[in-house]
Amino acid sequence: MPDVGELFVAALREHFGPAASAVAEREWQLSEHPHPVLPARTVRRAVACADSALSFLQGQAQLMQIEFSAVMGGWRFRQVVDRLGLDSARLSPERRQALDQLMAPHFVSALPASPESLAERLSALLTADWH
Repeated sequence: MPDVGELFVAALREHFGPAASAVAEREWQLSEHPHPVLPARTVRRAVACADSALSFLQGQAQLMQIEFSAVMGGWRFRQVVDRLGLDSARLSPERRQALDQLMAPHFVSALPASPESLAERLSALLTADWH
């Protein structure tokens, strides 16, 4: 039978995702040593740590979504548009809304996307033929 520590880490990863779980695993040294049993205090604190990390990552993703928003004219959106040499004033409200909708799934994954990968995706969407 696997030790309790392995089962607990698997449950953390399943519930909070790998990024938030990694913070709790590192903070509470859950993956470094076999744990045939875990004190309730460690379990409570590791869960609270993973929950806090998840909240932070979700906040970071929400902020990044605002920065890349075409509708809000976020600074990262403007940066991509400028780099492509496009005139953002010529983008219709409908196209801006569509861009935000197409980008939205990249901000809800369990692992945060890098600003570089998001900029590449936005560049591809902006340069694609729209009919």
